Amino acid sequence: MVEQESDGIRPFTMPLMKLACTALERVPLTRTKVIDNLMKKFHQDLVFCRSPADSELTIGVHQKQKEKIDPILDWVNTEFGFKTVVYTTFLGGKQDEGLTRAVETVLKKTTDCELASIDAMAAAAHSLVIPLAIFKGRLGIEEAIELIRLEEDHQVDRWGLVEGGHDVDIADLKVQMSSAVVFLGFSRGM
Repeated sequence: MVEQESDGIRPFTMPLMKLACTALERVPLTRTKVIDNLMKKFHQDLVFCRSPADSELTIGVHQKQKEKIDPILDWVNTEFGFKTVVYTTFLGGKQDEGLTRAVETVLKKTTDCELASIDAMAAAAHSLVIPLAIFKGRLGIEEAIELIRLEEDHQVDRWGLVEGGHDVDIADLKVQMSSAVVFLGFSRGM
C-alpha cells in the first residue's frame, strides 16, 4: 500500500521510520559519539540562556523565561541535585561538573531507542534539558514546544507571523518533537 501525503500519515511516519532505523542501526555503533555530541552542547542549552532584562526589546522575553523556564530549572536542581547556572550571553556558561556528570550518566543508562529519541528531540529543541524532562515525565509535547518557541513566539506576538516561515517552522517542530516522543513511548511499550 502506498501512503498518500494528503491523508496526513506520511509526514508523521517518515520521522518514526528514521528514528527506528537510527536506533537499530546507528546508535549501537555510535552510542559514545552521540552522547559526547549531546554533552558538548549541554552548556549552551537554551534553558540556561536568559535574555537581558535591561532593554525594552528584551524585558518581555526575560519575564516569560522566568515564568516558564524557571520551573524547569528548579526541576533540574531537584532531579539531578545541582543548581544550574543561568547566563545572558550566546557564548554560554559552564554548568557544574557534578550536573554534567549526572546528565551524562542518565544518557549512558538509556536504551538505544531512548537515546535515539533524546538525540532527535535535542536536535529539534536546541536543548538537552527539554528532552530529558520529557524522558523523565516532567514535560509533555505541547509544554516542551512552548518552551522551545518562547523567544520566537514573543517576537511573533510583537511583530506578527510570517506566513510560509514561522508557521512552517512551527509545524516542522511539532512533527519532529511529536514523532520522537511517540517513538520513545513505543520503545517503552507505552
